[in-house]
Amino acid sequence: MSIRLDRRRLLMLGAATIAAAGTGSLAGCGSDDDTGDGVADLQLWTFLDPTGTDPRGKALQEIVDGFNASQSAARVTVTSINFAKIDGEVIRAANTGGGPDIVNIYLPQLAQHVEGGSVQPIDEFAKDWLAQTGSDYLFPVDSAKIDGELMALPWESRVWLFWYRKDILDKYGVTPPTTLDEAVAAGAAVRKASGNKVTGFAIGLSEQSLGADFMEKFDPLTAGYGGAVIGADGKASFASDAGAQAMAVIKKFADAGAFGREVLTMGADEVVNGVKAGTVAMAVAGSFRVAATRSADGVGDNLVTTPVPGVTAGRRLPTAVAGQTLAMGANTEHPEQVWAFMQYYLSAESQAKFAAAGVLPVLRSVYEQPAVAQASNAKELLEWRDYLAADGKVSVYPADYSELSTNLVKAAQKMVFDGAAIPAGLAEVQNQYNQNRK
Repeated sequence: MSIRLDRRRLLMLGAATIAAAGTGSLAGCGSDDDTGDGVADLQLWTFLDPTGTDPRGKALQEIVDGFNASQSAARVTVTSINFAKIDGEVIRAANTGGGPDIVNIYLPQLAQHVEGGSVQPIDEFAKDWLAQTGSDYLFPVDSAKIDGELMALPWESRVWLFWYRKDILDKYGVTPPTTLDEAVAAGAAVRKASGNKVTGFAIGLSEQSLGADFMEKFDPLTAGYGGAVIGADGKASFASDAGAQAMAVIKKFADAGAFGREVLTMGADEVVNGVKAGTVAMAVAGSFRVAATRSADGVGDNLVTTPVPGVTAGRRLPTAVAGQTLAMGANTEHPEQVWAFMQYYLSAESQAKFAAAGVLPVLRSVYEQPAVAQASNAKELLEWRDYLAADGKVSVYPADYSELSTNLVKAAQKMVFDGAAIPAGLAEVQNQYNQNRK
């Protein structure tokens, strides 16, 4: 047991004396016989909703049902929490002695959970599985290690792609762009032709949801110009020529009229909802959202995805690579059963179910299974996989990354719309962040 976790448990003993009336806080992690029938009740907290319309939620329900039917030692129950709230809920619950047995964590937020004491290392459980799986496991597992300890296992891969509504571009006589400059011009043409009713190219600049939509554009743009948002030393490094060029491109979209101030109220969800509704013609969004978007009325094959156009013709931007992970709750009383579920979740059978829902599997062999080979977008899934392999960029995010992203998007609002100087604006956020780092 690491010194970090020993210290966390001491903190939790104190926190447990605080009234859990931290209003609306969730419990979890019950007794050895939670169900009263000798079966361990495992609580899984995730952003996916098994009762919703998202194909990933339906795949999750199939997997949970399959696990529950496959053995008699444990029964998994799912609690769905909004993706923007789940991290805080899990950490608060863990620090009062509760929380989930199994938690779904978005990889960029993993360090936040480790620092918050909501998860525990899984090296002793995963060692043999990783050795047996070998090169079939595509996701770089070191990205889920904190201070040398494996804290989670990614169960999906995701890349960010250039999305466009073919029907909207056709309506206004706009050709799909092949470079960033063409994307600026195309977005401006659509918005003008629509009488400003359609955002030509959306880049969400709301600080809601931790400014995720903005960061998902700024990060790969900065990389495309040869820089990085977070350097190898863990410090912010975006106040560079590369970062300034990336911000200048985002501002260029606004200056040309590809988007207006409507993006100040747009996060990732609002951008995707705009694509669904036909009020957004083009965007950069994640592969994991494609299936659900196409299922919306009137979308279908009108949504086309390609690698993100690069600075010059024939080139493409690097794509951010991230993924959802499964981790073991810090307070679970059933670690063996939790690990059994994690293995089931990462099995080829379960991965194939997620592939059918439009998720990029983390197992190489699954791409050869019928669920992928016979999928309606099989060619597209392979293109996403190849884009990830050739141009993917996995970033390691510090525990306070959410604070940085929120502050950076606030500064971006001023640089894009209010005339604030780009180099100075980036330097101010970077210096403040680096000075406050522990």
